[in-house]
Amino acid sequence: MKCRVREARQNHRLLVGARLSHRGGLTLLELLVVITIMLILLAVMVPRLRPMMEERRMREAARTVNVFFAAARSRALETGRPVGVAIERLKIQSDAAVTLRMVEVPPVYAGDVIGARVRVRRLGPPNLFQMLFPAPGDVATMLTQVVPVHVGDLVRLEYQGVTYRVVGLDANFDGTPDADSDDIIGDPGFAVGVNPVAMLVKLEPPDGVVPGWPSAAPNAPWPPQGSGVGSRLLAFQIERRPEPTAAAPVRLPGRTVIDLTASGTDSMALTGPPSGFVPVDKDGATAGMQDPSPVIVMFNPDGRVSKVYYQDTPRAVTEVLYFLVGRWERIPSESGGPPLAEDGLYNWQDITNFWIVINPNTGLVLSAPLLGDTVAATGLKTPSSLLVARDDARNMRGIGGR
Repeated sequence: MKCRVREARQNHRLLVGARLSHRGGLTLLELLVVITIMLILLAVMVPRLRPMMEERRMREAARTVNVFFAAARSRALETGRPVGVAIERLKIQSDAAVTLRMVEVPPVYAGDVIGARVRVRRLGPPNLFQMLFPAPGDVATMLTQVVPVHVGDLVRLEYQGVTYRVVGLDANFDGTPDADSDDIIGDPGFAVGVNPVAMLVKLEPPDGVVPGWPSAAPNAPWPPQGSGVGSRLLAFQIERRPEPTAAAPVRLPGRTVIDLTASGTDSMALTGPPSGFVPVDKDGATAGMQDPSPVIVMFNPDGRVSKVYYQDTPRAVTEVLYFLVGRWERIPSESGGPPLAEDGLYNWQDITNFWIVINPNTGLVLSAPLLGDTVAATGLKTPSSLLVARDDARNMRGIGGR
């Protein structure tokens, strides 16, 4: 009996071992069939998922810009100082921007020492003036070699309301701005030495008149004070352009950009072209548009938009501001030609893009989609004009914001 039980157990072990040794697996043909099915499913699903991924990327970019503008406004409210956002142009494509920096207005510049003064005289061109900073020597009037101002900064004399705009440095006194790559007066690009420094300034408004200052040739020597050519020594205050804060900048995700050609106000769109924050060509002898200056939106301590810096010039804001968050391939070429997109549509024609809308009276920021009212040859719904594309944004029908 024990032998039979032992024999039965041994047969059971052999049977189990045989089954285990003959466990089934995938053949090469079966594996190829599975891979083929997976590739077919992938080929079917990817084209359907891509628009969803692109739309998600656009929403993320619009939300990033929205939140950054709102953060600058909140900081202005908290600190009681003007705070803004600088939209930095790309060097390879000055109509596009992907980087945003928070900026603040530095203190007014009135010289490096107490009692610093300047003299001013009118030049031949209308409303163009030379402003002379005396050389170091007399402590009451000296100014060091550093002149921390930019082209476009505003100058006031003797605490008056008349404003002048800095045109450039005039170290050789020829009445024309000296060449410089970044328009920053006082940096190594400008040869500011120990001799008297002259700046060119333009009176604003353009038709303003300053009585009592006779005209002089640009390169005429400055006569002694009180000779009737040029002014007496005057106190000056230079309102400098905003400078970056310690806050970390933000960069838009993927190939999303802020399209500055389609950004701006409705008045720009009506009076264009150009219809947006296009750069200025500073050197007609070279290709492209040389304008490194960013577009800067400044918020007052009460939350309102105070001014916009555009082409090195601060401008008052009375209209709603629109910034178009779009795609890199839909940016116009540097020569104003068609974009690189296969369908030939610009960013303002793509209703999957988003507007960032800033109300100048309240400073509130929101995001809004583009509105389409026509069907293009490609079968896509598109707006018939830039103004139509802004219709939902103009009526503050947004998807979010503050």
